[in-house]
Formats: sequence, structure tokens, C-alpha cells
Amino acid sequence: MVIEIQGPFHYVSNDFKTRNGSTLLKIALLQKSGFEVIEIPINTLWSPDSIKRCIDQIKTRINTPPKGHGSESFNNPE
Repeated sequence: MVIEIQGPFHYVSNDFKTRNGSTLLKIALLQKSGFEVIEIPINTLWSPDSIKRCIDQIKTRINTPPKGHGSESFNNPE
């Protein structure tokens, strides 16, 4: 499992919505190598509450049997 914190340079126009080509390629290569990738945009970690929520989501994901190789992105639900 790979947990990647993605800053603004991972996105087109630093919008935290559209990932750029090099980020997409890296995620695809990691998945092809057998890793499950959890992507966390840095803007979801700007408050202590959101950090705790993200950690709880990761703990839940770790305790869930893998569904196969894939990618999951944590977005701020607020």
C-alpha cells in the first residue's frame, strides 16, 4: 500500500481537482507494480479535525481486505 500526500504541483493549475499527467503516470505504474495507492490532497489536511478524519479513513482502509489493485482519493467532504 502506498499513501501519497499530493501538493499543488500534482494538479493542473493547482486546483486540487485535476491531477497532472506525471501524477497519473506514477499512480498507474505503482498500481501495475501491485501497489494499492491512497491519494491524499494536501488541502484535505489543513485542520486538525480533517487530519484525524483522514487517519481514521486510512485505518479503516488498512483493516478492510483489498479489493484488488486500485487507487483511492480522500477528498474533504466539507
